Amino acid sequence: MKILHLADLHLGKRVNEFSMLEDQRYILNQILDIVEEEAVEVVMICGDVYDKGIPPVDAIELLDDFLWKLAEKDCRTLMISGNHDSGDRLGFGKHLFQNSNLFIVSQFSGEIEKITIPCGNLPVNFYMLPFVKPVIVNQSLGIHTQSYQECLRYLIEHTKIDPEEMNLLMAHQFVTAGKENPELSDSETSSLGGIDNVDYRIFDPFDYVALGHIHKPQAMGRPQVRYSGSILKYSFSEIRKEKEVVLLHIEENKKMEMSFRKLKPLRDMREIKGTIRQLMEGEIRLGNQEDYMQVTLTDEEEILDAIGKVRTVFPNVMKICLENRRYARQQQIRAEEQDILHQDLLQLFAEFYKMQNNIELEEEEAEKIKTIFEEVRQ
Repeated sequence: MKILHLADLHLGKRVNEFSMLEDQRYILNQILDIVEEEAVEVVMICGDVYDKGIPPVDAIELLDDFLWKLAEKDCRTLMISGNHDSGDRLGFGKHLFQNSNLFIVSQFSGEIEKITIPCGNLPVNFYMLPFVKPVIVNQSLGIHTQSYQECLRYLIEHTKIDPEEMNLLMAHQFVTAGKENPELSDSETSSLGGIDNVDYRIFDPFDYVALGHIHKPQAMGRPQVRYSGSILKYSFSEIRKEKEVVLLHIEENKKMEMSFRKLKPLRDMREIKGTIRQLMEGEIRLGNQEDYMQVTLTDEEEILDAIGKVRTVFPNVMKICLENRRYARQQQIRAEEQDILHQDLLQLFAEFYKMQNNIELEEEEAEKIKTIFEEVRQ
């Protein structure tokens, strides 16, 4: 059996006010080609299918088209919700869609739901866990777990898992490996205080854990606990990260092999640096001028309509940055201002007094100033 692991489609997403829909359609068609070339039988979509709980109509139509084309290839599709999805909306029609080999688990039902697909004589169990918070599980089961770690451990311990069979888990959570956190990008929200961290060791009963939530493809703790990553780069912090899909090949003897297929976007996300003249006169290697660009200008003089000029070269420039002496001085001033905000008022006044009078503020005068400050505060 060949299985493809996907996550974090974020259909309908806008990056710096640019719609990514055309790019998403292009990459989904590329994934359909991979499904056909690799003879994939099962596709796992592990959450954040949409970018918003109420997705735009064109994003819904794009997902509908993608799922229909998978069904046409006689491919089973398993899909769970992520923290960006609305469980109600993503789960619409799920019972009807099972007739088309589309299985959706978008809301917690009181247990980790399971779909079993035979691989010869070997049952392959897909445990489907949508994004859950402890409060949801606690209310549903009448328990009192305090953290995501406790919550998921309870669910797994109360799930019947046969070690003689092949067991895969689909989840959309913030999974870590001890003190090692996954590498994040600017397009993600990091955990707060560690309360939503789930250690990879609680997934030991599973042969493979298909994760969504983190946008960089990476394994946590062991190779079989893996984030597939997002299908596209959604921030400039990801420009040096390649995107890929994970392919699992399962044999009847429970042997499993992993391979990876790189995804090539319609427009890449890149950065470039130089003067406006170097850009306009082609002195800098430009690459694909249709790419989404972050351009850093190093000109010392002010440039009128800088973004308009840059867009004659890079029509899809998303961000203009400055890097010159004046900008560096402004940054230094801002840093100094922030420093001043955290200084003691009496210390600031003493420094001002010395600068004006070339003598130190005497102790008696300092006490008077301190009294005045206290009266003002009151």
